[in-house]
Amino acid sequence: MSSGQLLKMKLVAYDDIGFTTQSGDSYEVLINPESYALTYASETSDKSAQGSSESITSFNKRSPQSLTFKFLFDGTGVIQRGGGGLLSGLAVPGLPANKPDVMQDYQNFKSVVYQYAGDTHQPRFVQLQWGPLLYNCQATRMTITFKLFNPDGSPLRAEAECTFQGVIDEVKLAAIEGRQSPDLTHVRTVKDGDTLPLICYREYGDSKYYYQVAQFNGLTDFKNLQSGTKIILPPITT
Repeated sequence: MSSGQLLKMKLVAYDDIGFTTQSGDSYEVLINPESYALTYASETSDKSAQGSSESITSFNKRSPQSLTFKFLFDGTGVIQRGGGGLLSGLAVPGLPANKPDVMQDYQNFKSVVYQYAGDTHQPRFVQLQWGPLLYNCQATRMTITFKLFNPDGSPLRAEAECTFQGVIDEVKLAAIEGRQSPDLTHVRTVKDGDTLPLICYREYGDSKYYYQVAQFNGLTDFKNLQSGTKIILPPITT
């Protein structure tokens, strides 16, 4: 793939916390976010010794990582979906006759990131895919702001600010907590033709670490990776 090709962020809905079963729904953004905020946090508790006038703060546990994005929904026709970007002419005669429906586009987005799943009794699990970013999460907050309107009051442009909290299943969490934790870019999904040495070369710049990565992930047959398998790539100490 050419390095100059525009990659759009994609949000894919999953039914399980292990991210093995896709729900069949996905959403490709109209315009990639200009930025995103990654938040790390820790939970603490305050304790006071008997007779002391001051409290002592002690570490309790780390909170899950969270990412915050802003997503644009446009119904003016100025922005084309599918990689077209901005139209060259912004005059009204040059706009498409069939302009996108902002509310319908927003509902499609919401059905992926915030739809309530009756079997799990919680919002769906979502995987954010954008270049090297592969982030397994759930939406915890979504605020929609309508910015432009037709004469009849129907919205022409809207912006959704969403916060996603990182999630990880118990098996991977148990593996990670005994080692240095990987950051959010150190999870890769195996594609057709991938080998573990090749994945290690892309991540670390050297394929020799494949054995350590295989041990970390508990892989007994790392020569035959199945497409769709998720590989955790921890920091390698030399």
